[in-house]
Amino acid sequence: MIGGAREVPRNCFQAAPGLRISVLCRSEVEGKVWDRKDLHRLLILDRATSREEWLGIARTIHEHDRIDAIVNFTESDADKTGYIAEKLGLRCYSEQTAQWVTDKYLMRARLGETGVDDTPARRVHGADELAQVAGELGYPVICKPAGGIGSRGISKLTSPADVPQAFTWSMEGTSGLDAEELIVEPFHQGREFSVECVSETGRHFVAGITQKSIDQNSFVEVGHLVPAPLPEAEAAAIADTVRRMLDALEIRDGATHTEVILTEDGVRIIETHLRYGGDRIPNMLAAATGIDIQKTWARQAVGHSITAEIEEAMKRHRSGERAEFAAIRYRCADRRGVLTAVHGIEEAQRMPGVAEVAAVAGVGEQVGDLTGSLARLAFAWALGATPEEAAERARAAVDSLTFDLDEEPERRP
Repeated sequence: MIGGAREVPRNCFQAAPGLRISVLCRSEVEGKVWDRKDLHRLLILDRATSREEWLGIARTIHEHDRIDAIVNFTESDADKTGYIAEKLGLRCYSEQTAQWVTDKYLMRARLGETGVDDTPARRVHGADELAQVAGELGYPVICKPAGGIGSRGISKLTSPADVPQAFTWSMEGTSGLDAEELIVEPFHQGREFSVECVSETGRHFVAGITQKSIDQNSFVEVGHLVPAPLPEAEAAAIADTVRRMLDALEIRDGATHTEVILTEDGVRIIETHLRYGGDRIPNMLAAATGIDIQKTWARQAVGHSITAEIEEAMKRHRSGERAEFAAIRYRCADRRGVLTAVHGIEEAQRMPGVAEVAAVAGVGEQVGDLTGSLARLAFAWALGATPEEAAERARAAVDSLTFDLDEEPERRP
């Protein structure tokens, strides 16, 4: 297993008792490796470790304790995952696929040449180049890190006056990434959705479509509703576009999380990921529809065929046997300061339909600027018989929380 996967190995152990898991990860994600006592091996590598060294370590393990499968449930080191899989002859995505997915410029080029989505994209390395490219593409445009995650560093430019601030903001979003590269592309106006898929031998099952609520200044997601209440034709168009995208990127197995915009001219791809969605989307999907993509992918990773079980789960949902809605809402700080306390979580947890309430920011953290997904304060998600009921329950729960902020911590002795 490449990368830290939090609780995911538990699903793997349940699917295959007696399983031996060896984890290779870089030091930055070490904290995401849970249940270490259950692992057979844990090797933590420096950020500068070359892919050849990663391969050498994996090959040594393989020589002494044959590796039957390789999997990466995260975004970290997908390229190394594909490279090791190819060299050891293991079932997984290729290194090329990993590069297409993790580099948004390469993804745009691939989708353009395969006829899936002709949205142009250009790399930029300075503010002057950003201004030139934005003028050529035509405002409004989006500037963002080519390898960005967590909605960090996304800027919308509506005129040349936005260039200096947008370039600075997007470059700040590259902090901690493997490359300080930005891309610029046209801004697509429309409704935003994400799509959870599970694939097996090239067959793509659309497990759920999520309706997204986005902060229009930072482009950080502040709410989700699953399944999205869409007309059948729109849902079919989204599913078809995502399937064609997965084929173009040569993704054959595993879970994917794809973000799209439904515009007046059709479905546009924003980006995709070689993992399922965050923000509790898989948990909400399982609770509302009975389709558990976390356990399904874990079962596939340890060698089980999952086609029959995913088809059966989707059939039960379509029949109305499992047909609720789930919504999540986030609270964000309305002023800057250091978080000193969060009140009301237990009370909110007891409200009707509420499944989970939790703080995102920790006590002692600086809050106030919505710079990315990790900058949100807290969330609540809830179930309901209708989209409106689920959304209102989640909103009421998270709005009931109160937060204590120290707005002038620098003045303390």
